[in-house]
Amino acid sequence: MLFFDLELLTRLLVSIALGGLVGLERQAHGRAAGLRTHILVSLGSTLAMVVTQSFGPNIDPGRAVAGILTGIGFLGAGVIVKSNEIVRGLTTAACIWFVAALGVLVGQGMYAVAAVSTGLVLIVLTTLSWFSHKVPTVSYHTVIVRATTPEAVALDGQCRDVFQSEGFRVIAVSSRIAKDPALTELTFRLRTRKAPEIVRLSQPLLAIPHVTQADWD
Repeated sequence: MLFFDLELLTRLLVSIALGGLVGLERQAHGRAAGLRTHILVSLGSTLAMVVTQSFGPNIDPGRAVAGILTGIGFLGAGVIVKSNEIVRGLTTAACIWFVAALGVLVGQGMYAVAAVSTGLVLIVLTTLSWFSHKVPTVSYHTVIVRATTPEAVALDGQCRDVFQSEGFRVIAVSSRIAKDPALTELTFRLRTRKAPEIVRLSQPLLAIPHVTQADWD
């Protein structure tokens, strides 16, 4: 009985420690799901596996694992936030799913696999985070140009010249044109492989005759 209690305590403490390491990295980056959330998820998964084992050999542990990893998806979805074109929280959601699997490993007594997995995840979150920012990626931007002129075709051509000179590709455009008072509003959907300097890029657009406003999103 004493051995069982020590083994149970060891699993709980290991689960807290490993889940806490992942949660600490997320909290250091200011994520909503931080230290406490990751510890609770890992600890809860470990307890679920321990309880499953106490039911005896007639209970399939695979069903418990599937239930844990499926159910934790709802919690992970709660940390994903979409604001306009920016999606945040995907990495944190993946971390929550990982610590759930981590808790399962610890609950099964697979300490070595759990420790190595935690180390690999921390390497991914730290080292690869720096590396990923060095890799050129495609980004999309929406630019709204407003001008006091009904000459939409001329304005469209002038704007395209500016975008092309800055390395942008126009993939879509929509317009809103009024005659009285004269007003043209063009909405460009752009694609680029480099980080745009939005403040600087607004200057050549505003330098176009009749253009009064250039909004970047």
